[in-house]
Amino acid sequence: MEKKSKIMLFTLKKIISTFLMPLSIGLTLFVIGLFYLLIQKQRKANFFMIIAFLWTALIAYSPFSNALIQPLENKYPSYIQIDKSIKYVLVLGSGHINNEDLSEVSQLSRTALMRLSEGIRIYKELDNAKLVLSGYKDDQKVSNAVMMKNLALKFGVKEENIITHEEVRDTQEEAIKTKETINKEPFILVTSAAHMPRAMKIFETQWLNPIAAPTDYLSKNDGTYLSIPKAINLKKTESAMHEYLGILWHSILEKIKIFTD
Repeated sequence: MEKKSKIMLFTLKKIISTFLMPLSIGLTLFVIGLFYLLIQKQRKANFFMIIAFLWTALIAYSPFSNALIQPLENKYPSYIQIDKSIKYVLVLGSGHINNEDLSEVSQLSRTALMRLSEGIRIYKELDNAKLVLSGYKDDQKVSNAVMMKNLALKFGVKEENIITHEEVRDTQEEAIKTKETINKEPFILVTSAAHMPRAMKIFETQWLNPIAAPTDYLSKNDGTYLSIPKAINLKKTESAMHEYLGILWHSILEKIKIFTD
């Protein structure tokens, strides 16, 4: 029963986040405008289509997207001064696609590749450490953790120094699994800079001791107010909103847990 409820919560979270994403909101406004146009209510149609256009331009505008994502990405500094006594480096999974016509590098998503590269960089600075790779397979044949492991092996990481968490689907499950593997041993947590505040909050809720090592920065400068809307800025806005919604979701679940306990 507990496993079934977790699956239901995971599915509900994905559905809610999908409909509350900025681009989804813009498309919804456009569809409403199109509906009013079809039933010949011109004023309402004009209103919703103009709002849809302005909203889409705003979320793809650099100053707006930067203002959303920079507070997340700047909360933890890049991990430069490495503590060589740490024994574990945990790399959180992202995404991939199994396609044997592509190399492992090309099969991993950009985010997963950035996280893995940073994890390996830090791992190679440590003495006798373990590289923990996390991520489930979703609808693919091989898990994200195994895909990263295969690439890590080609980058010179020894197989006996790699631990995989293949069944975890989100950050909450990654934290629970990490608690089983590492317990309260300090470890270096590698994930995207925008995701790091939420990840740290979730891991610390499990009374773990993560050390933040953010990577995959989407906003590396402030941009200019004279810039035009671009798809790359839309990606920043989507990522930021995903994280703010995730932080809110985690807070709600924690309050429910306290109430039920």
